Amino acid sequence: MQDLKQDRTIGKVRRGRRLAAGLIAVALGVAALTACSSSSGSSSASASDTLTVALPIDSPTSFELTQQCSSPMFQLAYEPLIRITKDGGYEPGIAASWQYSSDNTVFTMKIRSGVKFADGTDVTRDSVLNTLNYYKSVPGLNDGFIKPWKIAAVDTDSVAITSPAPFTGMESILSDSGNCNNGMIISAAGLANPDKLKTATFGAGPYVYDASQSQNGDHYTYTPNPLYYDKSRQNYKKIILRVMTDQNTAMNALASGQIQVNMTGGAQLADQAKSKGFDSTVGRVQATAIMLWDRAGELTPELGDVRVRRAMALALDRDSIAKAVGTAITTQDQFIGAGFPGHDDNLPSKYTYDVNQAKKLLADAGHPDGFSMTLEVNSDDPDATIAVNAAAAQLAKIGIKLNLKSLPNSSFFTDFAAKKYSAGAVSYGLYGTLPNEAYRLYKLPYSAVWNPFASTDPDIDKAYDALNASTKDTFEANAKQFNDTMTAKAWYIPIVAVPQFIYSKGIDVGKRDPMGQFAISAWAAKK
Repeated sequence: MQDLKQDRTIGKVRRGRRLAAGLIAVALGVAALTACSSSSGSSSASASDTLTVALPIDSPTSFELTQQCSSPMFQLAYEPLIRITKDGGYEPGIAASWQYSSDNTVFTMKIRSGVKFADGTDVTRDSVLNTLNYYKSVPGLNDGFIKPWKIAAVDTDSVAITSPAPFTGMESILSDSGNCNNGMIISAAGLANPDKLKTATFGAGPYVYDASQSQNGDHYTYTPNPLYYDKSRQNYKKIILRVMTDQNTAMNALASGQIQVNMTGGAQLADQAKSKGFDSTVGRVQATAIMLWDRAGELTPELGDVRVRRAMALALDRDSIAKAVGTAITTQDQFIGAGFPGHDDNLPSKYTYDVNQAKKLLADAGHPDGFSMTLEVNSDDPDATIAVNAAAAQLAKIGIKLNLKSLPNSSFFTDFAAKKYSAGAVSYGLYGTLPNEAYRLYKLPYSAVWNPFASTDPDIDKAYDALNASTKDTFEANAKQFNDTMTAKAWYIPIVAVPQFIYSKGIDVGKRDPMGQFAISAWAAKK
């Protein structure tokens, strides 16, 4: 294991805090972790031996896998069951092979032999069984996905996951992608002392964390794991993850050669990056939206009428909002984003700006003069803050007054998990992977994070069932139908889509996977 210099005691995590950590990861594409040391991290290695990456995390809290989402810090130290490829696909990791049953309810993995944890112990079938059962037994960001699973040994070298309903998103759930570490396998030493998982890593990844060359809140250093089975993924003698919360600072560091990869993003800096000759690679796309959680009207009765929700969606001039948010921003007028399966430029239910129709729908619903409601805004989400302020001014024109309550991450997620507010403005990862998108944003129990009022709808249920029963020939039609139904019901009010860029200089970062993540441990200098 790789110990940290400082042990922060973290109590039992409430659902709200889990949500907070989850969204930070959806919005930034990295997760917050703890790492502490008094060393300055100086090194005798030459620049060519070292890869330095800028991350936008500010307040690390824990190495605890279940309370964070995908991050280079985890990808370097832990080996997943399934790996992201350089081309953005999936390939064997600890799982040497896998297959779905004919009805997509059983997912069977054959466990690779010859893999060792960094502490020298073997990775076995039981390592996988015990890790997955550990994830099932503790609170985590993907409770809704993994709690319903049944996990069992098959022969001496395989593990089977049985889902109560058809599920085709296992590759993203069990990879080093953005679905919160459920594929990262933990050694017996880590599982025997779960409290230590908060302050140390217990993985079989290509690199090990070096506390002596790290400084909490500033930089985190990793060196090659000598026991790692795939040397092709160890292209550097040292990888340094450096915290740079300011996007301009990170861009200047890239220009000066202090870093080689800038993961702090900043769509507004795309033109600047191009002018400097940097590579700009789109990772995750963020959808900024007004989340109408109270779809049954428990707190705000008006939201229980779909005509009111549609009126709100029609009242938004998305073109002007996109310009307000920044360059490289596009409009979003339907559930599925442009370029993803199910998106339809001619979707009947999409929300083209129409104030007159919005006013008519409000009047038909019995609210000709509109109404007032409180909407919480994530103050740590600048894109959502800009977008919702512009949206509030436009909604006022049809008589809907939004009382905006600005809250930081911690309070924002705690409060919406406790159903204190009917709606909130926030950004979420627009993965575009159906039916995975349908799982996490609609279907319970998978959607527990994004559906705190446990809303359901019979028409969406019908479209969801058809989507999961799709064949290759019917998938696209069923995906469009699901998109149309979710959009028509105004499940959310999408506003704009914000691409998250990785800027780099001289490094082959490859392509993103469907969840917007990269094969970070395989990065290498361009040839």
